[in-house]
Amino acid sequence: MSKLIVVIGATGGQGGGVVDRFSKDPAWRVRGVTRNLSSEKAKALISKGVEMVQANTGDEESLVRAFQGANAIFAFTDYYDHFFDHGAAVSMKLEGAQAINLAKAAAKTPTLEHYIWSTLPLTSALSQGKAIVPHFEGKASADVYIKEHLPELLAKTTFTIFTIFAANMHLYPIFRPIWIESAKKWIQLYPTSPQSAYLSVGDHRCNSGVFVHSIISNPPPGGSYVKCNVETLTMNSYLALWGKASGISPEPGSTAVLQVSFEQYVQLWGPMGEEQASQWKFFNTMVELGLSLDKIPGTNFLDAQELMTEGAISELVSTEESLKAMDWTGFGHPAKANGVSKM
Repeated sequence: MSKLIVVIGATGGQGGGVVDRFSKDPAWRVRGVTRNLSSEKAKALISKGVEMVQANTGDEESLVRAFQGANAIFAFTDYYDHFFDHGAAVSMKLEGAQAINLAKAAAKTPTLEHYIWSTLPLTSALSQGKAIVPHFEGKASADVYIKEHLPELLAKTTFTIFTIFAANMHLYPIFRPIWIESAKKWIQLYPTSPQSAYLSVGDHRCNSGVFVHSIISNPPPGGSYVKCNVETLTMNSYLALWGKASGISPEPGSTAVLQVSFEQYVQLWGPMGEEQASQWKFFNTMVELGLSLDKIPGTNFLDAQELMTEGAISELVSTEESLKAMDWTGFGHPAKANGVSKM
């Protein structure tokens, strides 16, 4: 008899990838969870034979109903659902409450064997209070809650840390390269060194499913942290890879990442700039403290690829492949877009 996995955010990129991968495995049935069963994405999944149910991460009882009979649950929250309307403080609090609702509901599921929680590091603790990242803290507060209040769930939990989505340039304007006509270059501005590590999960819409399927197929000890990362680049090499993969700026030296101060970044980008700058401040603080992004002290910390078969690893979509597959129409050199080349 097939097992049941329940997927939060089934119509989104990360959850959708999990739905897609498990739908291909006859050993599993998939139940997708969404806030709106009438959406076109929900209807599309239903037409493919995916069971879809309505629930809200703000309503614990709706989650308990959605989780009934589940053998595995993939759960995550989206900080940016609230951020642009309510700001960092409110969003962090709301995300933390939603994450704890998910954990409580999972703990009330007697059939549950494996809880996959998509989280991020607890920056306030790791940085000794020197660098707090709001879009990390809300998620990580659920880790603390599970460890302190839900020991039976902890024994069934894998804490997964997904690295940076290759699609971020499409998702958020703050990450889009800027064309500097006088320099004949595409640039990005960041409050960190151009040689800083850039951890990429590649195509999250595909790779999230590959990673989660592998973790459930070969589970680590309960309470383990698993980093889901396809490759580690630098800020500079990532931008150069974008130029090459998109075909927009393939020439060597035609892209550049420039470092600006934290204050300048916030001045340029406002609240979103402050949000992102806090992340790079945290990463740099970790380096200063002699800590690694490949290890969370006091945890069993693994790389997902340690748990994967060669076949599963071959399914992962690289950063370059991800960037090539995106539609960059209208993103060329402004001068060329106007029909006149000024190069």
